[in-house]
Amino acid sequence: MGIPQNKVSVEQYLMMETTTGEKLEYINGTIRSMAGTTVEHNIIMSSINRLLFMCLKEKGCLLITGDVKLSTEACEKAFLYPDLHIYCGELKKEKMKQGAYALKEPKVIIEILSASTTAYDKDEKFECYRQMKSLKQYIMIESDLTEEDENGEPKTKKEPKVYVRELENENKFIEEVLGLEGVLEILGCKVNVKDIYQFVM
Repeated sequence: MGIPQNKVSVEQYLMMETTTGEKLEYINGTIRSMAGTTVEHNIIMSSINRLLFMCLKEKGCLLITGDVKLSTEACEKAFLYPDLHIYCGELKKEKMKQGAYALKEPKVIIEILSASTTAYDKDEKFECYRQMKSLKQYIMIESDLTEEDENGEPKTKKEPKVYVRELENENKFIEEVLGLEGVLEILGCKVNVKDIYQFVM
């Protein structure tokens, strides 16, 4: 079943996701299929989970993987699958008709960037995320580090970058770019950027 080009209702979206069994994202009537991830993407996501999970838990926060849906009304209506999302205190849930549920009001969202998702994650998804009053940080981590030569062949590894957008006031976010020697701080938990990339460099 193809993804409709015209806008659809929430009910149509939920029915399509149930029928196809695919993970589909929905923003303001538009559906986008979630592509499969690369090995590097998966390793980086697992590393962040391993490095931060216990520290966040001690602070009363939970790190949730992208298999769990996020729901928000901040940008009309959206259902999204962030690679990692962090919630503190009591989890707020929205019951789905098919028996599952979606989480609401994250404190932090982390997306692992790939060649096919970078523009979507940096622009369209962020425009929705930034309108959520609960969100304090939006973090994007590069996973595609191989540069290609003029023939499209892998050439060298490029310097990884982590983009940290932090809430300054209202829905205004300030961006900081961290390199391999940087330290990423999330809700008081710190992790070295080089440890995130330990198994993919």
